[in-house]
Amino acid sequence: MSEDRSAGVLQDGLEVLARRVEELNIELAAVRRELREQRLQATEFVVPVAREELGSESADPSAVTSLAEDQPEMSRRHALRAAGVLAAGAVAGGVGLVAAATPAAAATGTFNGGSPAVTANGGAGAGSVGVDAQVQGTNGVGVDASSSGTDGIGVRGDGSGFGVYGISTSGTGIYGDTMGQFGIYGHSASFGSSSAGVYGQSIYGSGLRGYGDVGVYAQSLNVGVSIAAEQTSLRFSNAATSPLTSGGTYQARDIVVDSAGVIWFCVAGGTPGTWRMLSGPSTAGAFTPLTPGRVYDSRLATYSPNGALGSGQNRTISVANSYDTIGTLVTTNFVPIGATAVFANVTVVGTTGDGWLAINPGGTTDVSASSINWSASGQILANGISLKLNATRQITVVNGSPGSTQFIIDILGYYR
Repeated sequence: MSEDRSAGVLQDGLEVLARRVEELNIELAAVRRELREQRLQATEFVVPVAREELGSESADPSAVTSLAEDQPEMSRRHALRAAGVLAAGAVAGGVGLVAAATPAAAATGTFNGGSPAVTANGGAGAGSVGVDAQVQGTNGVGVDASSSGTDGIGVRGDGSGFGVYGISTSGTGIYGDTMGQFGIYGHSASFGSSSAGVYGQSIYGSGLRGYGDVGVYAQSLNVGVSIAAEQTSLRFSNAATSPLTSGGTYQARDIVVDSAGVIWFCVAGGTPGTWRMLSGPSTAGAFTPLTPGRVYDSRLATYSPNGALGSGQNRTISVANSYDTIGTLVTTNFVPIGATAVFANVTVVGTTGDGWLAINPGGTTDVSASSINWSASGQILANGISLKLNATRQITVVNGSPGSTQFIIDILGYYR
């Protein structure tokens, strides 16, 4: 008889407990909503009641009854305890009491201690993502990661496609700032043409930005850095000192653009190493050879002005267009806009007396050297020479001698 009564009490207690567990789940749902409103990461979970708390089947029925009667206060403790355990489990990288993981609301959080602070593995599925962080606010930050340890890395990405992939519509796709070794470290295990250790894309801002002793360091078996941009593909600082005077140590194949806008290429490493000037505001640039074309003949009325150039006279002419030997236009912009110099063949014909011509950039009439000389009347002489142009592709021919002459200018190539 007493055994039947005990069984009945136990059954009643279990029914009460079942109702309280259902109420507990309702309270946990309310806690989840509250956590989401506070922008703390919340995940749907179910908290089972431990057997150790309920006791075994042979436990004293009165103890079960007492436990059931104490459920209002216990349910609140369980809710708070469950939330704390879940948060602790997330920080530690464990599963906590998660029974079914679903995408949570936008959240913020700080993970301190341990290395790595956060580990995310998206799995091997096609298009899988380890971390997907999106922000829409002005100057927002999707992922902010820093490391103060020796040789620490703020962000490291390993993948068979893109190690680190960043897209921004108005800010910076990927930004790395370090006081140690790497601001951003990306490694791709695939060596195909579409793989990338770090991939940064921005519509109007910076696709990839790095700040440090080395802003961006790229090592690859194929292409170190590949940049695609509709306007500026590669931009250098305008404050760098010329490597010839910097006193720094460089490696072969380093490229430096100094504060004067001169591009230097290191052919042998050292302090400061051996350098070759590639281009700059005061250099002519790369040479483009042309099939020779005539740009001026003082003997023909096609050109204005024309006629023999007398003693003490000067003449400014354009070398932009080419003509045939009878003065018919052949090619407009034969020497293109932006050309800074030309390689020309200068011919004097129909000379009188002895004399010389100096050929300067357009508008310069001072004479510091001769470009071609003759010694008697009736001579035909030619000289191959590089001629500097002004901004409108003109030269000025100066006759500072006592003689006079007709002259012809043919262009064999230009520098730009």
